[in-house]
Amino acid sequence: MTNVKPYFLLLLTTLVLLTSCRTRQTIELSSLPIREHRFVPEHSPNVFLVMYDAEVGKEPLLKAIKEYKCEIVYDYNFINGMALKKPEDKTLEETMQYFKGVKGVTTVEYDHIIRLTDPVKPRLEIE
Repeated sequence: MTNVKPYFLLLLTTLVLLTSCRTRQTIELSSLPIREHRFVPEHSPNVFLVMYDAEVGKEPLLKAIKEYKCEIVYDYNFINGMALKKPEDKTLEETMQYFKGVKGVTTVEYDHIIRLTDPVKPRLEIE
């Protein structure tokens, strides 16, 4: 029993020392609320993406592409979608708005530019 006392005393001393230690590190918070930080996505100024319903098919979309004088940049094999280049005499926004009304089109969205060398940017909600 005599051998247990030194270990008990050593354990007790260690616990007292560990619980009495305090860090002197301080944490400074940003003065700006997080909602003021904006993530502004980059997108192609001329190319946009169009997804279409497989049941309707892409014939109505192909007809609209020809009538609106767009150029097919890429026809995706693995999804029902295409990357299209807007005509020179139209804005990207008005072209995208036109294709939202084409039969069978499910979504029209910007062709976002993502560089592999860019740092990861969090997507924050914009109020």
